[in-house]
Amino acid sequence: MVARQAHGFENESKIIKDNNLIDVRGYTDKWDARAPCVRSGDRLYYNMPDQIKTIRQGGSVDMGDVFRHAETDENFILHVDFYDKKDNTNILESHILYVDIEKWKEFFKFNGYKFLRECLAGISNEYSDDARWKQMMNEMKSRWGTRPVHLAPKRDHKKQKRIQCTIPNTKFYNEILPMFAKAEYVW
Repeated sequence: MVARQAHGFENESKIIKDNNLIDVRGYTDKWDARAPCVRSGDRLYYNMPDQIKTIRQGGSVDMGDVFRHAETDENFILHVDFYDKKDNTNILESHILYVDIEKWKEFFKFNGYKFLRECLAGISNEYSDDARWKQMMNEMKSRWGTRPVHLAPKRDHKKQKRIQCTIPNTKFYNEILPMFAKAEYVW
């Protein structure tokens, strides 16, 4: 675990414990927890998958692997906590959203997933590929286009090569929050 992510994992644990959620976390797992019961509007939902994000105030909501999100096929809870820039234990805002998968899938309609996979397969972690990687990233983002969820390609000079997705802060407030219904944990 990266030190700067430790407070996020601590906050996830607190949310899971305080709300009697079922912990299903692994570092690369799709879900962080399952909520035994959630209310959204006047309906109850059971055994809901839950993705928990702890984000610095003003920061983008990093969502993880784009391929995994493209293959998501069930409604889920997106729980986003924003913490104080000066004190990462001070949660300033908490948003719990019921994500309708049909709306979510719209963000990931894309004919270029093969191209994204080819970019990852066709690049090394060597310094000599840095300029090529920069060109690939520009092409990936150009093909992806404008939508609330952005691509965030990641590569280092060790082993990391992946394409994550992220929701810029303004898009979270202006597009995601109005689109998805608020939810609350019941048990």
